[in-house]
Amino acid sequence: MLLRALNAGKQALPEGWAVEIIAGDQHPEPATEAKQWERQYALRYLHHPNGLGRSNNRNTIAKASTGNYLLFLDADALPVRPKEFLYTYCTALIDAEVVVGGTAYQLNRPSLRHTIGQRKEAIPANKRARSPHANFSAFNFAIARTTFTRHPFDESLKKYGHEDTLFGQELRYACKTVVHIDNPAYHLDGDSDAEFLEKTDGAIDNLADLISKGKIDEEVRLFAVYRKLQQTGFVHLIRLLRILFAGSIRTLLLRGVRSVLLFDFYKLLRLSGHAIKIGRRNF
Repeated sequence: MLLRALNAGKQALPEGWAVEIIAGDQHPEPATEAKQWERQYALRYLHHPNGLGRSNNRNTIAKASTGNYLLFLDADALPVRPKEFLYTYCTALIDAEVVVGGTAYQLNRPSLRHTIGQRKEAIPANKRARSPHANFSAFNFAIARTTFTRHPFDESLKKYGHEDTLFGQELRYACKTVVHIDNPAYHLDGDSDAEFLEKTDGAIDNLADLISKGKIDEEVRLFAVYRKLQQTGFVHLIRLLRILFAGSIRTLLLRGVRSVLLFDFYKLLRLSGHAIKIGRRNF
């Protein structure tokens, strides 16, 4: 569906613009449709079965591309307005180095991933723009090649989670403006509740590592809450609550209790399970 949508959008490109489509696949086995995609959509298919991580995958795609601008879309994305999608990015990039299009969700489906996504990710551009770097998302964004070359994704992150948080922070440290526009793509989330919670656990573990290395600051809300608890001494209570209740809360989430508040509390409990020493960033 994504390839069809991008192909439809090619017809409306501004004069002087062209599109090359590159897919990076890190699954152990190549996609069975890869050859068909290459023929039908003039796609370049890069298969890297070693699974070196999402950051490495994006950097590899960027190195293989030739254009002046890079548009990154996750494989489970689908432009909400496919015919206008590429044109909107092209016009926005004339005056911006980094442009975030946004995330949307289709009709309600009974999953924890969908509930959390609708509440935390489907945010209009004007609200995202209030904290442009903290609201950066790698799900659907475009960037000038020269900017990305100087500020690629951090490949030390091998597992899922918070690579886009770190990227947004790096752009802020480099004083790069992030522009948010309403050019969303649907997140066609297919994760079961169990799969989503496994990914959440990995993301929190990544966050703890980034905090310890001094790569993340308190613009990240979960870290800001944890830091305040640490400074007031209440982190010890949270650690006790983790021992007592984290397993039960996880069970509730797996059994269909789709509470954003409960999910956020679960993440805080997970983070408190790490013996985090706040690191200092080396510039």
